[in-house]
Amino acid sequence: MPSFTHLLLLSPLSLVLYLAYQYFGRLRPLNAIPNAHFTAPFSPIWLISIRYRKRENRTVWASHKRLGPVIRLAPDEISVCTLQGIKTIYGAWDKNRWYEAFINYGVPPLVAEIYLGPHTAHKRRMANVYSKSFLQNSADIAKFNTLMLTEGVLPKIATSAATGSSLDVLRLGYAYGMDVMSAYEFGSAYGTKFLNDDEALSGFLAAFTAVKNGFFWAGRLPTMTQALERIGINLVPQEAMDGQAHMEDMCWKLCSRLQTATETDSLSPSSTKSVVYSQLYSSLEKNLEKTSSSPANDPDFLRKSVASDMLDHLIAGYETSGIALAYTMYELCMHPEFQTALRTELRSLSPPLTFPLGSEPSAFSTSTPPSTLPRILDNLPLLNAALYETLRLYPPGAAGQPRVVPRGGAVLCGYALPEGVVAHAAPYSVHRNEEVFENAEEWLPERWMGDKKEVKDWFWAFGSGRAGCIGREFAVQEMLVLLAAVYTNFSSHIVDADGIEPVDEFIAGPRAGKLILRFEKVE
Repeated sequence: MPSFTHLLLLSPLSLVLYLAYQYFGRLRPLNAIPNAHFTAPFSPIWLISIRYRKRENRTVWASHKRLGPVIRLAPDEISVCTLQGIKTIYGAWDKNRWYEAFINYGVPPLVAEIYLGPHTAHKRRMANVYSKSFLQNSADIAKFNTLMLTEGVLPKIATSAATGSSLDVLRLGYAYGMDVMSAYEFGSAYGTKFLNDDEALSGFLAAFTAVKNGFFWAGRLPTMTQALERIGINLVPQEAMDGQAHMEDMCWKLCSRLQTATETDSLSPSSTKSVVYSQLYSSLEKNLEKTSSSPANDPDFLRKSVASDMLDHLIAGYETSGIALAYTMYELCMHPEFQTALRTELRSLSPPLTFPLGSEPSAFSTSTPPSTLPRILDNLPLLNAALYETLRLYPPGAAGQPRVVPRGGAVLCGYALPEGVVAHAAPYSVHRNEEVFENAEEWLPERWMGDKKEVKDWFWAFGSGRAGCIGREFAVQEMLVLLAAVYTNFSSHIVDADGIEPVDEFIAGPRAGKLILRFEKVE
C-alpha cells in the first residue's frame, strides 16, 4: 500500500506525464499553431477563465489580431477567422457536447442534435416553413404582424410620444420577438401575449436569466458536471433549475392548449394557423408510426419532442431579435441624418405603413397581398443596410460555435488536426476583419450599399452550413417590418444608454439589460 509520501510524489509526476502527453502525444500537430496564451498547449484553464469572467469575445479577437487567422485556445481547441476555415468547419463537421445544454424535457431540439445525420433529418421536418419564399407568401404572418404592430408595439410607442414618457426598447423587442415567434408556432390566439402582459414577460425573463447564469459548467464541462452530480455535488444552482422548469412549464401549457383545441375541433376562428407546431407534430407523428414505438417506451415522447423544439425556437427567436432591434434603434438615434433618410425611404412606399389606421391607405390593410410588404422591405437599401450593419457590429450570437474534427483528422488552413479537436469561428471576430470591413468598429451602413460581394460573404451573424440558423429568414423579415413600422411614423431619441456595450459572452446583449428611448410622432 503506497504511503502518504508516495501519494504526494505521485501527484506531481502524474501532472508532468499528463502535460508531456498533451504536448508530445496525440495533440502534437497543434504545436505549430500560435498560442493565444502560453498555457494553451497544456491546459484549458485559461480559456475556461476568460469564458467564466465574460471576456472571451474580445480576448479571442485580440489574439487573432496579434497572431493571425488560426490560434490555439486550449490543448484541443482552436479558433479560426478565415472564410476557408469557416467553410471547412461548418461544411460537415459534427457539433460538440456544449450543445447538450440546450436540451429541453430530456429530448434534444434541433440545436442540440450533435451529429450531422440526425440534425439533417430533424431539420428536414420543418425547413420548408422557414424558407424565404414560404415566409414572404404567408397570409398568417401578414395577419399576426398587423395584429402585433397595430395593437401592441405601435400603441405603446404612440403613448410614449404623446405623453413624453420613455420606453425600454430592449424589453419591447423581447416581447415582440416572443409574441411573433409564438404566433408563428402556435397561432395568434394560442401564443404568448407578452406585449400586453408585462408580468408574464418579467417572469420569463427572470427564469431565462437564471438559466443562462446557472448552466455555465454544465455547458462547458459536461462530463465533469455529470460525474460530480453522481456523487451528490450539483454545479447547477437550484435557481437555474427552477428557471428551466418555469420555461418548460410555460411552453408545455402553450402546446397543450393548442393540442386540446385541435383534438376537440374548437380552434379559435380568429386565430392564424399553428404553422410550425402543426408541421412538426405531423411530420414527427408519421416518423414514429414507421418505427412502431416511442423511444424508451415513453408515451409522451411525441409531445416532448415537439415541445422541445417549440421552446428552443421561442428562446432563440425572442432574445436575438430583441437585441438586434435595440442596437439598430440605438445606432439610428446616434445617426439622426441616417434616420431621417430612412424615414424618407419608408414613406416612399405605396401605400406606406402609416399608423394609426384611418382613412389614409396603409400597408397594414388586409386588402394588401401578403407577399407585397415582405418583398418590398427586402429590397429597401437603407432599411436593410441599417439592420445588417447592426448585426455585423453587434452580432447577438457573438462567440465561437464549436465543431469537432471528424474521425481520421483533417487539414484546416494548412494545419493538420487530429480527430476530436474542437474548432470554431466567432461572429465577433469574423465581423471585425479590417481587410473586409474598413473601420470595423464603426457603424457604417453604407458599406452594404451596392454590390458588395465580399462584405456579404463575410457576414456570419446566423452561422452557415447545414447546421446554420433555421430561423434566419423569419428573424430578418420580422425585424425589418418592425423597424419599418416604427420609423415610418416616429423618430427616436436616447434617454438612457448607459451600459449599452455588449456583454462579452455567447449571447451579447447590452450589459445594462436596457435601452431607454423617447419617441416623437412624425407627421
